[in-house]
Amino acid sequence: MTEFASWTDDHGLDVDLFVIETALDLMECVPWTAHDLHELMVELFPRKVTIPESERPGVIPTLHGWIDFLADRHPTRSHDVAALHAEIDRNTAAFLAAMTDERNYGVAKFWATRMIENGVDAEDETQVRRFLAMAQTGEIDYDQNVLAEIMRRGSFDEEIGAFDFEDDGDRLLPPVSLPGTEELITLATSAPLVTRLRALVIWVGTGRTLTSTKRLRVADAKDLAGLLKVDHPYLARARSSADLPEVSLLVEWAKAAHLVRVVKGKLIGIRSSAGLLDRPLELWQRAFDAFPELGPVVCVPTSYYEAPALLGQLLPEVAPALWLSLYTAGGTPVPVELLVEIIRDALVEPVAPSVGSLIVDARELLWRRDLAAVLTAMELLGAVDLTTSTDPAERDKLIELSGNDEPDLTLVRLTPLGLWGVRDALRGEGFDVPLIEDLAREPVDVMCGSLEYATAEVTDAVLIAWVAVRGADTAAAELAAFCVNTSSSWARLVAMNGLAHTGAAGVAQVQRLRSAGGLAGAVATTWLIQDSVLDRSDASEQELTLSLADNFAALHEHDVLIADLTTYPVEDQIGFVRALAGTDHPDRAGMLEVISTEHPDRTVADAARKAGSGHDGLRILRAIGKP
Repeated sequence: MTEFASWTDDHGLDVDLFVIETALDLMECVPWTAHDLHELMVELFPRKVTIPESERPGVIPTLHGWIDFLADRHPTRSHDVAALHAEIDRNTAAFLAAMTDERNYGVAKFWATRMIENGVDAEDETQVRRFLAMAQTGEIDYDQNVLAEIMRRGSFDEEIGAFDFEDDGDRLLPPVSLPGTEELITLATSAPLVTRLRALVIWVGTGRTLTSTKRLRVADAKDLAGLLKVDHPYLARARSSADLPEVSLLVEWAKAAHLVRVVKGKLIGIRSSAGLLDRPLELWQRAFDAFPELGPVVCVPTSYYEAPALLGQLLPEVAPALWLSLYTAGGTPVPVELLVEIIRDALVEPVAPSVGSLIVDARELLWRRDLAAVLTAMELLGAVDLTTSTDPAERDKLIELSGNDEPDLTLVRLTPLGLWGVRDALRGEGFDVPLIEDLAREPVDVMCGSLEYATAEVTDAVLIAWVAVRGADTAAAELAAFCVNTSSSWARLVAMNGLAHTGAAGVAQVQRLRSAGGLAGAVATTWLIQDSVLDRSDASEQELTLSLADNFAALHEHDVLIADLTTYPVEDQIGFVRALAGTDHPDRAGMLEVISTEHPDRTVADAARKAGSGHDGLRILRAIGKP
């Protein structure tokens, strides 16, 4: 930015550095293309960036200046400069219109704009809390239809999750295995929320009179709590139905799912939805779809003076990040500590460009407490299971992950019912969400590529199904050919695992690979040793070292090379580094570079630096670890 500011001064340009800093935060891409500029101007800026109306036209000359700056100072960062300028001009009118139409806003920008309109200083925490409290009680005037449209739009288009998805349109997720329809119906029938929703609709009957604030009368609320056996700690002191959180959540959930509605001061059942009581899976899906709308009811402030929870306000934007993170885990329990990091990123990213210092640390905003409330509601829905880790080693990992000496030991896993619901939602948003049986008929390269983030159990299930469709002989031949032709060490590892499911045909193909030599032959040698077909003493050190290098290359592809390497003694790590330098593995240079620049131990890093520069005379030392 300093270089750009100096350049603009030299050229007499009056530009806003905030615009470029924000654009770089939003786009994270160099060089820029015409498509990037279009997305920035008509989607990202209108969605996330709050700029006073009088200053919006200034964005255009700033972007023009940035393109000229890149062309002048960094020619390799620019495509066709004239085409980029033309794209800015072509999108100017659409940019100004989109910045004006609040339906294009994100939730955070919508509320930041209301603050500006009401003279709220976003730097003043007291003013912000007072504003949010007034918004919660309806004292702030705003267009509820516009906000409802923003909330409905959601944010799956952001692709926020545990993994980064490429910008080339690839939205392929790991395969999953789902229960059959009858089992799903049984699971939905037993989901706690479905049971309560059915009881609520029956209890409402012909209607229940509400208070002037459109809440259940306290006597009715206590009666419902007794029927459902909920809210026991609050019954004695409850002076309003608002004092009964489980009853309040249930009523709001039923409204959001369009099972009940308020008409002329009464809560009544919606006749067109009555049939759902006998269709539990459809009822569950209706409740699942309504969940993101319930943020303010799920994340309830603990005192009158506490502002509405940010997580509650932004749940429509954050829920997709939670669903996607849990889905990509493939049924593996996910630590809450990891979800806290995802929530922090999901909240800070959309709000920071608009509200600035309103974002403070996670503890002050009570993200952990509110996340716990969200997860509890998801458990009530039957979408997740919550367990507590008792493994000391896992606790140590969580401490390292979070930097917190007292980490939350809660683990979260999608239930089969939750997996079904999330998959359906992701499919509706354009993600490719294959089932195990879908991949069984795919070509070998597609099948292996789809397993990149799959669990070991799912990977084995896919490989078994894939082999069964083709037969052992054909499957073994295709997998062996793929091992030779693929450039991915990780995919080669998957294919070699597949050969283990082809019996004698697989052994014959692996022996053929070994006799042919090369990288695939070295990996085949290790496979034969592990399958007790070949004695280790019959393998050369060169074969074992090259095979070990390929195993680490697979880790390198997933950016976990250093994490795994550091689990070995330092002397073995140095031995591997020197051995790696003596191989002809295609990823040798890249791995040595990463080890030399990112390894926390200077001795190992220096060894990698020397080996990579060719100054180490040692060639191949004894391979370390299991081959």
